[in-house]
Amino acid sequence: MGGGNTSFRVPKVGALIVVFLGLLSVASAARNGLVGGRKQHMVDLYRSITPKPGPNGKRPVTDVNGNIIADYDVIYTFDQLIDHSNPSAGTFKQRYYHTWEYYKTGGPIVLTTPGEQTADDTFALLTNASMSGFIAQATNGAVINLEHRFYGKSMPFADMSVKSLQVHTVEQAIEDLVYFAQNVQLAMPGGKTDAVRPHKIPWILLGGSYSGALTSWTLNQKPGVFWAGYSSSGVIQPQLDFWQYFKPIQKNMPANCSADVQAAIEVVDSVIDSGNATAYAELLALFGFAPDLAPSNFANSLTYPVSDWQILDVYSDRGSVFFDFCDALEVQAGQPAPASGFGAQTAITAWGRYYRTSYVDDVCKGFDPEECMSFDGSTSSSIKPTDDRSWMWQVCNQLGWAQVGPPADVKGVVSKHFTVDNYTTYCNTAFDGAFTDTFESRVEATAKKYLGWGTKADRLFVVNGERDPWLEVTHSAEEARIASTSTTPIFLTDGYHCSDLTALNTVSKSIADVYQSARTTFPAWMKDFKASDKPVATTTGGTSSKGKNAAGRAHASSFAAVILAGAAFVLSGL
Repeated sequence: MGGGNTSFRVPKVGALIVVFLGLLSVASAARNGLVGGRKQHMVDLYRSITPKPGPNGKRPVTDVNGNIIADYDVIYTFDQLIDHSNPSAGTFKQRYYHTWEYYKTGGPIVLTTPGEQTADDTFALLTNASMSGFIAQATNGAVINLEHRFYGKSMPFADMSVKSLQVHTVEQAIEDLVYFAQNVQLAMPGGKTDAVRPHKIPWILLGGSYSGALTSWTLNQKPGVFWAGYSSSGVIQPQLDFWQYFKPIQKNMPANCSADVQAAIEVVDSVIDSGNATAYAELLALFGFAPDLAPSNFANSLTYPVSDWQILDVYSDRGSVFFDFCDALEVQAGQPAPASGFGAQTAITAWGRYYRTSYVDDVCKGFDPEECMSFDGSTSSSIKPTDDRSWMWQVCNQLGWAQVGPPADVKGVVSKHFTVDNYTTYCNTAFDGAFTDTFESRVEATAKKYLGWGTKADRLFVVNGERDPWLEVTHSAEEARIASTSTTPIFLTDGYHCSDLTALNTVSKSIADVYQSARTTFPAWMKDFKASDKPVATTTGGTSSKGKNAAGRAHASSFAAVILAGAAFVLSGL
């Protein structure tokens, strides 16, 4: 990538409407670590939650009586049904972490899942430095962190062919949670008896982002199995055209950066709309791209630094490429831009220089820039198991959430040429032959089945962040207007995506208040639980799953989990 003084003059072009399709380059994003900005990826968040080490680098875990128990990083497995509508299909090994550090007889089981990622290195979710461990401590409960099917090493099949992925659905994931709760044999005291089943002691289901939505959906679909739930940034509303993803970013980013990104995007759209090949080639040269880069791929490439907003967090909100990008646009000759920005000409020149001299090289890491920024669904069509292919199957098959440019009458920070059609093309190419219906109909069916904003779940503790790009598909979406109640309290903090899941973020008063409320709410809800003689019967697809079905046995894994790196933190009273 050259660093020369390439210049570009904002052209005066007509408003010819030429539709060019631009899609998120999932393949190049995965290659360069950018999936975290698009996929609801929280591995960095989980790795920031670190148990406090002892004098020798690792303190022993003890129960409430002072007895040394299994370390947090022990991995267990459960024999999960491959297909809950056809138990004869067999089982697969589903991994989980587990601790009973705070457990007292009769206390609840807090069940959480990292959702759309491997469970590797997420064992700190068992500790009181996370919300799941904090609730367990407040209620004298145990904690389980269960890996989601088709992520990490919890694989029903050895490949991710379209045929194999037929059992990778929301329905099956919900049934996994229920079957696990009603059948798992745990290493904790009494864990191999009915004494810890959901009809004998309360189970609390907890999740963030997609798994936060899974919490709400499960409570709706399987009432009575889980006594209570906690949903952090739960994306409960499946929605195909999700241009609103960028609204909280546009609103909360620095005013000068927001103004200049919008101005620059207007220029990009006008050049693409004009069909002026010379002007478009000059624009590409400004950014260091060859003249044959398709408009769709160029528009896609411009979303990357903006989407990096998602990995920001309250306790350290400067740890992102996002602010490097804004500084590149808004600081000229050592002077910051006013709130209105420098304007289109300066902004697009600075953006081009930033891409040309550093950003694209850093992102592509030796790959050809045009190849790196290009999208071709066939590059994501390998059936080799990966978390990214697994997540995109869920997006394409049921969930939607196409993060695209805004409607024509809305000024935004993403090109209007980045559209739902791009996602449709991606899905049909990556999963060739999988879909005979429309993308829209699949997403609408999911929203209808799992209720979305129409959720009726009780004893669901909901937390969202006003700076979260996923805000507009949560309980706190402007369109939803879901009221907070005593049985479904809804908190809107000043956080980002799932900021409340780590106690590091209690530096924010609004998040500290959430922890204080959780400390009192969950013990009160647990007091209302009444044990029953029989498990709740659940039915899906004509089959039932009951607590006395043959249990899958938990086994300690033969491989060691990785000890987390990072700054030590332990919650010591808020």
